[in-house]
Amino acid sequence: MADHSRRQEGLQRVQIGLTGLAGVVLLVGLANIVIDKARVDDIASAPPAVPTIDVNAAVAATMPKEPLAELGVQPAQEMAPIVPDLQPDPKIRKPMDQEPAPQTP
Repeated sequence: MADHSRRQEGLQRVQIGLTGLAGVVLLVGLANIVIDKARVDDIASAPPAVPTIDVNAAVAATMPKEPLAELGVQPAQEMAPIVPDLQPDPKIRKPMDQEPAPQTP
């Protein structure tokens, strides 16, 4: 009797699993059909190309050249301090980036 109930319980679990798997496959197939239909509708209902003015050029002409400078976050290029070229210290007698020359007795 116990063997029969075990077998019946196992068969019921397999049926539930297969039913769930079939449900997932059906949902994925339905979603795929809906997405494909939406893509076809988007292509079919696209409006015809109408010549327009170049909006990007008009907007770019009105936009600031340096938005951070206008906000005061960083100085503008015209106001940026100019750092003079650094000169080596005249008190240094030997180069610092080379090995010292060997001393000959």
